[in-house]
Amino acid sequence: MEKLLKFLGGWVRLRLFSREPERFLNLCAGKKILLWDLRRRDGCYEFSLSLKDFFRLRPAARKSGSRIRILDRRGMPFFFRKCRRRKAFFAGVFLCFLLMYLLSCRIWNIHVEGNYANSTGDILSFLDSIGVSHGIRRSRIDCAETASAVREAFPNVTWVSVRIRGTRLLVDIKENVDGYRESREDSPEGAWDLAAEKSGVVDSIITRQGVPLVGAGESCEAGDILVSGQIPIKSDSGEILRWEPVEADADVMLRWTLYYYQEFPRNYTSRVYEEKPETSLFLEIGGWRLDLSPDPRTDCDYLSEEHQVFLTENFALPIRYGTVTALPFTEVKRTYSEEEAGDLAEEKLAEYMESLEKSGVEILENHVKIEISDAECRSSGSLTVRSLAAEKVPSVMEEPETDTGKEVTE
Repeated sequence: MEKLLKFLGGWVRLRLFSREPERFLNLCAGKKILLWDLRRRDGCYEFSLSLKDFFRLRPAARKSGSRIRILDRRGMPFFFRKCRRRKAFFAGVFLCFLLMYLLSCRIWNIHVEGNYANSTGDILSFLDSIGVSHGIRRSRIDCAETASAVREAFPNVTWVSVRIRGTRLLVDIKENVDGYRESREDSPEGAWDLAAEKSGVVDSIITRQGVPLVGAGESCEAGDILVSGQIPIKSDSGEILRWEPVEADADVMLRWTLYYYQEFPRNYTSRVYEEKPETSLFLEIGGWRLDLSPDPRTDCDYLSEEHQVFLTENFALPIRYGTVTALPFTEVKRTYSEEEAGDLAEEKLAEYMESLEKSGVEILENHVKIEISDAECRSSGSLTVRSLAAEKVPSVMEEPETDTGKEVTE
C-alpha cells in the first residue's frame, strides 16, 4: 500500500552536495520532511523523497549552503507528463475504461444451483427462450418475474431465487423430487384406473387406493383393468348411490414369459491396430476449421478429442480445439471356436439379463439354450420374469342405476 501511494504521488531521487549535510538533514527533520533510502556515495548523500516534499527543500538547502541534483524521477505524475503528447495512448485508456463499464452492465455468467431432477442445460434453454441469456443487460432482467417463470415451467420446482451479483446471475432452486407427480389435468373427474401393461399372471397386489378387480394367481391380458378408480357409495339397502372418483394406487406384481433370440456367425473379421498411432491437432472457430491431419484413409479408425472454450461457467464460445488420432489397422479373418462362441453367447445373454434387472425386472427362470453349428451360434428360449407392470389410464365413470318411475295401480 505504501509503494502504491508513493507511485500515485510521485517521488524523486536526489544527490546532496553540502559542507554541512548534518545541518541539512536536521532542518528536514524539523520541517517533518520524510527522506528514505539515505546512502553515502562518493562523498555525497543520495536519498529519495515525495514530490510534494521536494518543493519544500529550498529553505533547508539555502540555510545549509547545499546544492541538490535530481538523479531520477518516478511515479504517475512524471509518467503522464512524459506521455502528454501521446493522444492515442490516452484515448486508448479512456476507451478501455469505457469498455470495462459497458461490459460490467451485462450478465456474462448464469449459475444454476440446487437442481437435480432438471438439468442445468434444460434450465438455461428455458431462460434463453424467455430472453434471459448471456450478454443481456442487467437492467432488462426482472428477478421476480424470472423466478416466477421458472416455477411455472418446471412443476417439481418448489422454490426459486434469482439475484444479480456483479456480472453473474445466480439462480438457486429447490425441487420436490420425491413427492413429484405428473399433473392429470385431462382426467375425467379425477378418476384413474390401473391397467396391466403386459399379459401374465398376478403374482401379488397391494392396494392403497381404489377397488382391486383381480387377486393373486389370476391371469390377465394387456390392457385389463386391475384396480378401479371408482369407489361405489352404497345406501343402507345396498343400492349404489354414486361412484366416488379416485386415483387408483397399488403395487401390482405381474409374472410373465419373455422370449429371447440371438444369433451371430462364427466367422468374423478382426482389426489388428498398429502400435504407433498418428496424432494431429485441429482448431475450429465458428464454421471455419483448421485441421492439420492428413487425408482420411479407409484403413484407419479416427479418435477425436475436442474441448470447448468457455468464457465463464456456462457461456460457451464458438471455439473448439483438440486432437485427432489416426489408428491404422489391418483386417484379419478369424473363426470363433466352440468354446469362444459359447462364452460370447453367454456374455450377450448376461448383458441382456443385467439390463432387465436394472429396469426393475426380476428374473425367476432361465430357459434359454445355446446351439452351436459350423456357421453360426444361436441362443433361443424364454425367461420367466416378474415386475411391477401396471399403468394409469383414464377411467370411464359409471352412472348409478336409478328408477325412472313405476306405475302404481290398486
